[in-house]
Amino acid sequence: MSEVLEGGCLCGAVRFRARAPALRTLVCHCRFCQKMTGSTSYAESMFPMDSVELSGPLSVHEHVSQTSGKAVHVHFCPRCGTTVSLTFQRWPEYRAISRGTFDDPDRVCIGSHIWTESAQTGVILPADTDCFERARATLDGTPIEPTRYPAPVAARSAA
Repeated sequence: MSEVLEGGCLCGAVRFRARAPALRTLVCHCRFCQKMTGSTSYAESMFPMDSVELSGPLSVHEHVSQTSGKAVHVHFCPRCGTTVSLTFQRWPEYRAISRGTFDDPDRVCIGSHIWTESAQTGVILPADTDCFERARATLDGTPIEPTRYPAPVAARSAA
């Protein structure tokens, strides 16, 4: 890839460069991602670990996934609190970069939505995009068949 993807945190203390194309970009609607972002979801692009260079100070919070029992490491700027990336005990060869931290987030296209069963009311799932009620694969790595909607659809109805 001749293009380099760059970005950083809100205050500019942390910067990154991704020197390989994103393996995938997805939106996660799980409760952990909702709590981590204080929002409806978390959008992330996955990269091979060795293709991402980070500069600046990072703090780390470790969370144990209720589903896998493995640690998820949230890397954030200690100055402004921006979540810049995630790393995973389960997949040590990958680093997720928060889509909103790219200088141009539109350079990475969202290919799927996961954990839609816990999506908040008001969330609309796009047409012709892979959607998964939970993860994209089982814990043993078996892929799960996605649902694709012909038109945008509400993830859930108001109670």
